[in-house]
Amino acid sequence: MEQYPANVPLLLLQIILQRQQVLAHKDKNLHMETLIKDPIIDDEILNQFISHKLIKIYTPDLSHMTKRSLKTMVNELFVEGLSTSQDPVTIVTLANYYYERRVKELETELIPQLKSQLQAQLQDER
Repeated sequence: MEQYPANVPLLLLQIILQRQQVLAHKDKNLHMETLIKDPIIDDEILNQFISHKLIKIYTPDLSHMTKRSLKTMVNELFVEGLSTSQDPVTIVTLANYYYERRVKELETELIPQLKSQLQAQLQDER
């Protein structure tokens, strides 16, 4: 997942977490404590993920993925885990990690880039 901007795995984790909550609410035999460590990946998650605007804009190659490749991607997220933490790997801890990564991307790359583009555009207009 390192090849994608942090907002892509973050979106996936958000969709997965929401789906696990729905599944746990519908089926009382499913427990959130288990689902956040070993999520159920179904067609609903796949369809929400591949049809999301963010995926179509940032990673259009993912908009044609299969459920098997999505499961592989989720497995990679859990195997890669958290590089700086000893916390157990769950959907929530992974989402927190990718959220921090996204904030750093914005602060160090995207915002300075936009700032310089705006400055250049303002100078061109003068």
